[in-house]
Amino acid sequence: MGLIFPALAFEIVNYKTSHSGVMIDMRGIEVTAWGVLGLLFLQIPAIGWLANPLYWLSCVFFVKKKYQFAIAAALTATILGFIGTISAYWFALPNGSSPDSQILLTKLLLGFWLWLAAPTFLMLVNFVYLQYKSHPNAHE
Repeated sequence: MGLIFPALAFEIVNYKTSHSGVMIDMRGIEVTAWGVLGLLFLQIPAIGWLANPLYWLSCVFFVKKKYQFAIAAALTATILGFIGTISAYWFALPNGSSPDSQILLTKLLLGFWLWLAAPTFLMLVNFVYLQYKSHPNAHE
């Protein structure tokens, strides 16, 4: 009987979540670090994080002069990065254990576009190298 008395000291109410109005812009390194954790917890917007290893795979293919594979990896990285990231407009990510705290995309900053431009630029460079490789005597 004595064990239930502490429970009577707490008020039992319906817990409502509300938006606190606090909005914070995250830095790229924070998004990168939390993106990995989002993958571990199977969060849909974290799929955009998979563009990072695909970009590096495209770089490896470029160095090995496998331009078609590099183009495919860079194109996949660009599409996955864009679609995965903008899905955060519709799917809020949990932020910690508090139900009031969520991560939701509100705007795309310059860092996002620069991050997305890297595999796109690499894909264009691969196209140029592939064209040059298929027509080596065109410049003579």
